[in-house]
Amino acid sequence: MKKLFFFYFFLYYLFIVIYANYLGIGDFEVEFLNSNSFVSMVENRFLSFFGNSNFALRLPSILLSFFSIILYYKISANYLKKKEDIFLAMIVFSLMPGFILATLLFNKSIYIIFLVLLFIYSFIFYRFYSYILLFFYTIIDYSFISLYLGVLFYAIYKKDGYFIVYSLFLLMINANYFHYKIGGHPRGHFVDIFLIYSAIFSPFVFIYFLYSIIKFFKTPTLLWFISGWGLLFSILLSFRQKIKIDDFAPFVIIAVVFMITIFFKDYRIRLKIFRLKFKFLFFFLFTSLVIFDIFMMYSPYFLNHKIFRQFRDSYSVFLFLKEHNLNYIKCNNKKLCKKLYFYGIKKGDNYFISFDKSLKKVSISHNSKKIYDFYVSKLNKNQKK
Repeated sequence: MKKLFFFYFFLYYLFIVIYANYLGIGDFEVEFLNSNSFVSMVENRFLSFFGNSNFALRLPSILLSFFSIILYYKISANYLKKKEDIFLAMIVFSLMPGFILATLLFNKSIYIIFLVLLFIYSFIFYRFYSYILLFFYTIIDYSFISLYLGVLFYAIYKKDGYFIVYSLFLLMINANYFHYKIGGHPRGHFVDIFLIYSAIFSPFVFIYFLYSIIKFFKTPTLLWFISGWGLLFSILLSFRQKIKIDDFAPFVIIAVVFMITIFFKDYRIRLKIFRLKFKFLFFFLFTSLVIFDIFMMYSPYFLNHKIFRQFRDSYSVFLFLKEHNLNYIKCNNKKLCKKLYFYGIKKGDNYFISFDKSLKKVSISHNSKKIYDFYVSKLNKNQKK
């Protein structure tokens, strides 16, 4: 079993590393990199040591995802007894589309996932250190308000007076430090949030996830309160405002272990002759999850969507400029220029880059005279005019 597990994760991270190396920097990534957040500070430290590249940009996320999976194994062992069940929980967790994207893209999601899992692990095995971590998180990011709400309701459920006061105190510090605001007018973002969660879990798996969350209502744990409140809070806010999914999804996705727990509880309580439908259910859900992952990573529908195209276009332009030794450039698109400067292309007035998004066509001019035309969708097969 262990050999199979290690073989799986060898292939998993081999794919992650290869994919990350060819995934260009996106619009929101370059903006986030220049922000004053804790995550951008850590990222810039890595880049100053390893240099600016696609892989260096995503290396911290890859490392944190690896340690998150290790922590998830330890936490899952608190819910599941059999090793094969624990391994399965880890594999399903690692295959969640939201977790894969958090690993591949430079964003705060994987940092939050790791820090929340570290807190839960500490709470289970080293309670005193979990209180210290909880205090430290108050100034990390405003999205940790979901964590403090979950912890607060858990403390109320356990009737732990000291923990109630402590978690409420930290909640107020976090909300005040980041000036958390709730506003807006009633709008139709409720459906949007469900569609986004369906993409994070894959559609059919998300339905089963909701079922497992409801089933765990009778025996709630700290993990249930954190994940459940993150889900409920995001849904409630979606009635009034458009929310940023990376503020809530990291707290929700960590409850994957509930699906495995509920499934095997329903499966093993029945006689063997009545287990066929559960075997079919597992095969259907797991297969749909894998197919959705493949579709997300390789389908032309996703790859040509504007959300994903931003990661490919800038890198295509950079490769062309590097191949032709073109430097000292400015652009008609500021976001494009910022991404090219990340790769080391120098600022200047020698060349002007005009990017037509609708045609995915790049024109390069020198002294107001067009010298190159090429299409960014034809990476390594540039059409020069």
